[in-house]
Formats: sequence, C-alpha cells, structure tokens
Amino acid sequence: MCQKSALILQNWWRRTSNIRELRKIHRYLSTSLSNEDLQDLSNKCHSITKHCKGDGAGLSGGTLIDMLLCCFLKEKLPLYCDYHDGESDMKICDIPLSQKKINGKSTIALDWSKNETTTSREHFTSDILIINLKTEKWWKKNPIQTKTNSNVKTTYNDTVPSGIYIIDKQFCKYFVKLSSNNKTNTLIESQYVYRMIKRSISQNLCIDLPAPNKSLVFNILNAFS
Repeated sequence: MCQKSALILQNWWRRTSNIRELRKIHRYLSTSLSNEDLQDLSNKCHSITKHCKGDGAGLSGGTLIDMLLCCFLKEKLPLYCDYHDGESDMKICDIPLSQKKINGKSTIALDWSKNETTTSREHFTSDILIINLKTEKWWKKNPIQTKTNSNVKTTYNDTVPSGIYIIDKQFCKYFVKLSSNNKTNTLIESQYVYRMIKRSISQNLCIDLPAPNKSLVFNILNAFS
C-alpha cells in the first residue's frame, strides 16, 4: 500500500511540476555559457563587491551586480529577454524566471515591498534562478529545524558552492515557508534558501561558478558608451 501511495505521489509530482522545462533552461545555459564567460562574470562581480565597501555600500554594490547580471545574460543568451510580470524578472527559452542573487548565506524575498495588510495572492508563480557568488559553509552546526511538509531530514553543514541554481516553483509552494520582516512580507529565510539550493543540486539543475582568479579594477566611467 505504501509503495502504491508513493507511486501515485511520484506520478502526481511529475504532472504538476515543470522539470522538463527547467532542464531545457539548464541545457541551454550549459551550452551557451563557456568557462571563460563564467570566469569573467565571477571576476567582475568580485571586483564590484570589493569596491563597494563601507556603510550603505552593500545596497549599491548589489544593485550594480544585478545590472551586470542582466547585461551579461542579455549579451550571452539570444533566448534571454527581460520580462517583468508578477514575480518574474526575465525569460530564458520563453520560460519566466525570478532572478535572485546572493553572496553566500543569505535571505531572499519574492519582492521587497511591505504591505500593511496581508494579501491572499498566490506566491511562487515563477520558477527561480539563484546566482550564488560565494562558496562557503553556512552553518557550523545544524540550526534549529523549521517545520516543513517534507519528511526528509535535512543536514545544514554542507558547503554551498558558488553557482547558478534553478529551482522549480512547485517545490517552493510545498516546501518553502514565507515569513516577514520590516521590509517585506515574502521573506525566505536562509534555511529555506539552503533547501532550495540543495533541491537544485539533487535535480542536477545547477552550473558551477568558478572562484575569482583575477583582480579587476572597477571604474564607473567604463559603464558609459
């Protein structure tokens, strides 16, 4: 009986998730972005991060990296386009994606707007692409376990590599719990971000991003053409 139930659940998951579409994106990224492209992206992001230090500089540095990522993908991927609709930021292979950039252990949000009243709108309407710029171990010890719909026990002491991670929205709907702070009502805590990345790795929907190997000088004047 348990085996039959598991098979029914597996078939349902295949019908409701869009893993095939995400594999299409993964194949396209893997064949379109060379090792040199990824190395160049890593070096440029590192240069911006190193340049933007001090109080308040993190926000401006994050904005510059987001702009760089957008221009990079647009230049390298003919099947990329901007697409700002709901939670989506772009389309790759005509599939809407929400782009999130992190620099190691982080929280993210579906949107950074604080609504005074709670809304009943649907969340995780778009698949998610996380770009992690820093390889590190997020916890020395397992954090306090958060309650999820999954019976699978997660260990949190694995090193999270820098890379590009694609996560299916169906997984997020069932296994990621939103919280809030003073900036957003759609906060995703670092434990759930970790689960999302582990999901991407388990589905082989990730691409390694090499560590920086060159020190570039960031000059804002070079941004104009």
